[in-house]
Amino acid sequence: MIHESRYWKQPLLRSARWLEKALVDEASGEKILARAEREVFIGFYAVRKLLATFKLSGTTKRLTCQLISYPAKSKALVDYFNRSDIDEHYDLDNEIRETRDVGFLCNQVVHSFVFIFVTGESGSIEGIFVSSDTMRHRRLYYVALESIVQLFRAVGRDYPSQQHYVRNVQSGQWEVRDDVP
Repeated sequence: MIHESRYWKQPLLRSARWLEKALVDEASGEKILARAEREVFIGFYAVRKLLATFKLSGTTKRLTCQLISYPAKSKALVDYFNRSDIDEHYDLDNEIRETRDVGFLCNQVVHSFVFIFVTGESGSIEGIFVSSDTMRHRRLYYVALESIVQLFRAVGRDYPSQQHYVRNVQSGQWEVRDDVP
């Protein structure tokens, strides 16, 4: 349970700033990528935890992300030893644009089986290839760093000043209602 959300939200803002500035070079590449991996994983875990609270507005909880997916090739067997061979397992020429909710993206990262950074010529991180343990035989997703940074900032800056709660008759759980003043 998250009681005070600022301790979860402020690190998201720091992570967004750091990820935007991170440069991967020969001297410190491994160290930078290890930290970037930690920032992304912990960031998405924090977002997922916050989604399950009343510490975010309904608008933020309903955010979506633009992803690019690539279907798995037939008979692709992605395992522990070959998971980085994405060109062998996924049809990278068959780009599919998808809009997914934030919870889906959080689960792809938190439960990732495939997780690979994409860097540009300058050494900046441009995005990630990711696929969860359950999706790895079906799809690979590409998430632009810009989308990750925007999400971390949206969640990190969201401090609702008021909310209206209604108990869902079917589930018995409380829900935030934005359409009621």
